[in-house]
Amino acid sequence: MTNLKLDALNIDILRSGRACLNLTSRINWEDFPDYAEGLLDLLDGKIEKKSDSFDIRVWEVTIDSEIFCLTFDDFPVMVSLESLTPKGDLLLTDFKNKLN
Repeated sequence: MTNLKLDALNIDILRSGRACLNLTSRINWEDFPDYAEGLLDLLDGKIEKKSDSFDIRVWEVTIDSEIFCLTFDDFPVMVSLESLTPKGDLLLTDFKNKLN
């Protein structure tokens, strides 16, 4: 995907206390796999595991030797990259800067 939508590019803190990089609210369920591949191409990431259910997609990905969850939530629609570690929290700022 050459024109990656990044209309919601901001960092939030999840209930867990970990950081989350919101990416877009402008794709749908069917577009998520292509979007995820495009994002991972930009960030030199790799898909480790895919979990898809009727209302959410959570893909475990590795970027810079750290594991993240790349999620598609359908209500409200949002694609996000969620940190699982303190190092991941710091990396999200780098990723945001790279995507800007």
